[in-house]
Amino acid sequence: MDKAAQIAYFEGLLAEHGANYLALDWNSPDSQRLRFKVLKELFIYGKKAAGISLLDLGCGLGDLYGWLKADGTLKRNRIGYTGYDISPGLIAEAKKKYPDGKFEVRDILEDRHAPKFDYIFCCGVFNIRTTDRLDHLDFVKEMLFRLYDLAVCGVGVNFLSEGGLPLAGQADAGAGRYFFFNPEEILDYSRFVATRYILRHDYHPGDFTVYLLK
Repeated sequence: MDKAAQIAYFEGLLAEHGANYLALDWNSPDSQRLRFKVLKELFIYGKKAAGISLLDLGCGLGDLYGWLKADGTLKRNRIGYTGYDISPGLIAEAKKKYPDGKFEVRDILEDRHAPKFDYIFCCGVFNIRTTDRLDHLDFVKEMLFRLYDLAVCGVGVNFLSEGGLPLAGQADAGAGRYFFFNPEEILDYSRFVATRYILRHDYHPGDFTVYLLK
């Protein structure tokens, strides 16, 4: 990943659209919330579902925090939430939007002393590529290992699916903007990362989620 290009991309969207879902390149708030719901179901499969620490990696504007708080999960499950993002601009807006949340500018690949969390959610982080295909896949593999290392109970990560969009390959090759993943390829990666894993392609034709369980 070209970190500077990634930050510039999202902070450019933030400048253009303001602090809303368009700044994160989501199609709609509904699609964002659907992915949050699927990530939250990781608690069903993990070792614990209450009194937990949760890292929202690539937290953007902190909308996962707002969603967990609004539906009562934050209080009911006694979740200690932390949001990390590499974009200072997005973190600044997250702090304004949710002043009671904990948000930090941090890169877990650069910071080898980052703390562990019971669960880590990684939502939409790999959707945009700023390097060639092989470099992007290498970045994803490195991140999956790092996420799993920092998790005590499990990791939830979502990906755009090449099977759900007929022109996915052409769009990726042409614009270089979105990256569509082969679910079977990600499943192969998951086997190297964890001995317990689940791939879900049941909630949206163009998206899938992987749970990596401890």
